[in-house]
Amino acid sequence: MRRYELFLAARYLSTRRKQTFITVITTISIVGVAVGVAALIIGLSLATGIHQDIRERILGANAHVTVFGPPGGGGIADYASLEEKILRVPGVTATAPVLFERGLITSELSGSGTAVFLRGVDPQAEARVTEVASKFTTGSLSELAFEPPAAVDPIALGVDLARTLGVGVGDRVRVIVPQLRLSPWDVRPRTRVFQVTGIIDSGFYDYDASWAYCSLAAARRLMGAEEVATVVEVRLADLERIEESRRRITEAVGDSYPVTDMIQMNRTFFAALRTEKLLAFLVIGLIVVVAALNIVSTLILMVMEKVRDIGTLVAMGATSRGIMLVFMAQGVLIGVTGTAAGCAIGAGSAWLLDAYQLVPLPADVYFIPYVPFRVRPVDFTLVASTAMLVSFLATLYPAWKASRLDPVEALRYE
Repeated sequence: MRRYELFLAARYLSTRRKQTFITVITTISIVGVAVGVAALIIGLSLATGIHQDIRERILGANAHVTVFGPPGGGGIADYASLEEKILRVPGVTATAPVLFERGLITSELSGSGTAVFLRGVDPQAEARVTEVASKFTTGSLSELAFEPPAAVDPIALGVDLARTLGVGVGDRVRVIVPQLRLSPWDVRPRTRVFQVTGIIDSGFYDYDASWAYCSLAAARRLMGAEEVATVVEVRLADLERIEESRRRITEAVGDSYPVTDMIQMNRTFFAALRTEKLLAFLVIGLIVVVAALNIVSTLILMVMEKVRDIGTLVAMGATSRGIMLVFMAQGVLIGVTGTAAGCAIGAGSAWLLDAYQLVPLPADVYFIPYVPFRVRPVDFTLVASTAMLVSFLATLYPAWKASRLDPVEALRYE
């Protein structure tokens, strides 16, 4: 049989009352909890979505760990032996040498130009270390390894960089780097013409607007460099152990080679995102607190309305504990109903906003083209549990006051 406390609580909430005002307050309490829970889920999914999306894009376009050349310039001369040492470290799955330089890129057609971050890579090795190969919308990473018969090397541009230059596949661009080249007449910066063979869309504006890829051999010809690499990129099997792997790689290569990872390089940025998520939880959580105050007022009014019922129940043998449980159950039912509705609204809204990309962003300002929403099970459980706990705490005082009523005073005028 059902306990009478739960039965009475459900009847008090479901039956129509003469005092319509209490019914309105009860409805407002349920709606308040639902709105607070929905807002919390959407807010946390927004913060989680932005954090995960930016993290995935950064790690997708970059290596997990990067080993730099010795301080003072000159690059890594014997990078092949350095790669062998790194590959012996547990948890390392692949390495790739990279030669990069900042410079200027111009279109041979329009003459328009902009700054560029040129990366000379080994296409096969780069495909094992980063996800750049899967980001090509036109062409492929493997085409960069093609050695042309003429003096025009292939190059791949970020989609926004290509748009800025007004070029596409088949067009030619000129890259100028700050290294100097002596000629019989003067000193000039080194320059070379490339043919666009691929367009890359990483989804991260900062990269797509400034990065260009060519082969290691082409980069060396442009820079007049020998068999050197600026850095050695490293891919790990387990990102959760990235700090431990970075320390092991540092021990393997020695103190002469600075080692960093993408999480460490963007630590301040990711910390700011986590702080924003916490603040969002605290601020939006105030809505649930306000809804809990509505539960308190609803139950107090309910106690005032049910004075005669309480007196009758006590006269029939109900204990103070039983009376307290009746009103606690009412508050919990309000909290459960509001929390369930809020969870459904919040999770559904977050899914729709993410699936249909309903909140676009200017990518040149926010790095991403739209606002992503990701509902993590742990966040969902935290919000639901918090709402239920706050709702339960809101029932304690009104339920305690109801249990302290004197049945003689309650029935004196009946």
